[in-house]
Amino acid sequence: MKALGILNFEPYSINVRGIEEYRPISAASFLGRFRVLDFMISNFTNSGIDNLKVFIKNRPRSTVEHVHSTNYNINAKRGKIHLLHGEKVYTNPIYNTDLAAFESNMSFIREVNADLVIVAPSHFVYIQDFNKVVEEHLKKENDITVLYHAVNDANQAYELCDTLQINEEGRVTAIATNSCKYKHRNISLESYVMSRKLFMTLVERGRKTSSIYWLRDILRDSIDDLKVGTYAHKGYVACMNSLKAYLKANLDLIKEENLNTLIKKDWTIYTMTNDSCPTLYEAGARAVSSIVGNGCDIAGDLENCVIGRGVKIGQGCKIKNTMILPGARIGDNVTIENAVIDRFANVTVDSVLIGEPSDPLYVARGDKI
Repeated sequence: MKALGILNFEPYSINVRGIEEYRPISAASFLGRFRVLDFMISNFTNSGIDNLKVFIKNRPRSTVEHVHSTNYNINAKRGKIHLLHGEKVYTNPIYNTDLAAFESNMSFIREVNADLVIVAPSHFVYIQDFNKVVEEHLKKENDITVLYHAVNDANQAYELCDTLQINEEGRVTAIATNSCKYKHRNISLESYVMSRKLFMTLVERGRKTSSIYWLRDILRDSIDDLKVGTYAHKGYVACMNSLKAYLKANLDLIKEENLNTLIKKDWTIYTMTNDSCPTLYEAGARAVSSIVGNGCDIAGDLENCVIGRGVKIGQGCKIKNTMILPGARIGDNVTIENAVIDRFANVTVDSVLIGEPSDPLYVARGDKI
């Protein structure tokens, strides 16, 4: 596909407590093997988009290391992944918007030989063939086509995400913010298809309108002036906008019916390879309804957990409804429920860590408990 793919960085409404102190949510571990951004970048490359601009708002190390170490099946002769960030230093983070980053890197966008731009979010996980979205975009002769997902749990999830009012012709008539008051809403998946010329025009217009405008703001202002169409997404969707949502998304995918809509044989999710031995389950170990990465040493009891690579869990442990990121160490006779344990944390023997499903407990990277 002759299009430029832009992986946008997350808005400031995203607050994944603890996790984002060390990396953007896009670079956070997912399902014990992937990073969150692997899914959207794989959507681009599986759709035949070889020119990608990955924007980073802050804390770039994890993103840079992972992207540079991953083969996303890009044609090396005609395509590339370009990691970009805003060039200015802002004393106030409210000025560090996506439009500001786009403007400071506009020369790299102009030089790409592509008629269309597809902007996608880095804090959502879903799979989507963008060829189908572009086909609908061209067929309906839209100025902009927005990907959306109709949900019946907007009162419990997708807080502060954009919601779309859509008329019978499939056009967006209003954009609002989800306040979690209503169950049924059309949630914007923050993927937009438009011409490269229009994209550059909107960036310029948004920057002139307000120094703290985001792309979503200028799109909302342009509804009456532009033909903004929609494309309905089908399948699993997760928005990582809080620690609760991050943990829930990982645990939801333990269910086979959810996992099968996201991980498919004909839609490869590319990630960094890791050469390590298979996981060792010691005598007396038990793992029920769990996803466990390779290279682990499991001697305790797991139920409804997602365990990253290289995790060690001691004897007598009882761990439930928990996500443990790679490299963590859990001592003997530890009880953990409803928690996220960050990378390289060390939870020593006889500890009891219990959070609530609505307010998960978080153990910071490298901490000793």
